[in-house]
Amino acid sequence: MTRRPDNDRAVTQRPAQARKKTSAQAGAKAAPVPMTAKSRHDLRLVCLSDLHSLKPACPIPEGDVLVIAGDICGHGTLYEIKAFDSFLADLPHRHKLLIAGNHDWPFSRVPKKARALIKHAVYLQDSGIDIDGIKFWGSPWQPFFCNWAFNLPRGAPLAQVWAKIPSDTDVLITHGPPYGILDRIYNGDHVGCEDLRAALSRVRPKLHVFGHVHESYGVREQDGTVFINASTCDGRYRPVNAPIVFDL
Repeated sequence: MTRRPDNDRAVTQRPAQARKKTSAQAGAKAAPVPMTAKSRHDLRLVCLSDLHSLKPACPIPEGDVLVIAGDICGHGTLYEIKAFDSFLADLPHRHKLLIAGNHDWPFSRVPKKARALIKHAVYLQDSGIDIDGIKFWGSPWQPFFCNWAFNLPRGAPLAQVWAKIPSDTDVLITHGPPYGILDRIYNGDHVGCEDLRAALSRVRPKLHVFGHVHESYGVREQDGTVFINASTCDGRYRPVNAPIVFDL
């Protein structure tokens, strides 16, 4: 959209049913540096989104979990997905989590082929994973936007998707933002999902990572949740925004 650990951590898949003050500052565009949101625990998350098949302009920090909140593709091809998996293979993070975004057509049109190409990350689609006792949940859907992948009408269809999120989720990963939180496009309009915002009052995750709205890259703490819009590309599709680090 324009607009260290010493030992291996236990990892278990969860089915699609279940369950301080944040300090952050964007680096200058000429020399982007990672943004960091601090907490008191020791699982380091490195968050990216909306790379659109472009190489990030700044280094990707080391961490325990690499979180990619969708739009790894530019045009939506299997070739782009294969290339992105090769990119992941060279990164040192012990765990890598990926969801799809509206540009990632193969996960919608030919899901078996697309998922088979992801060999260096865990792909989440209305599903979750437990990493060292921290519960992650990922979902690619967003309110209808042009004619892209993973669109749903606002209202009941999206509310049904968000109802699947387990109430004990610690880290929620969606492609799009909730309404009113890091969701302003170039003209100042809010374009996030009202039904996702309503679901947050039930789930209350510690962290919510998303992208989609490039112009609203950044970090906000609200109602006990840290929100990260991790869009790597800015509103002009330049991959200049630094990864955002969060210590959980």
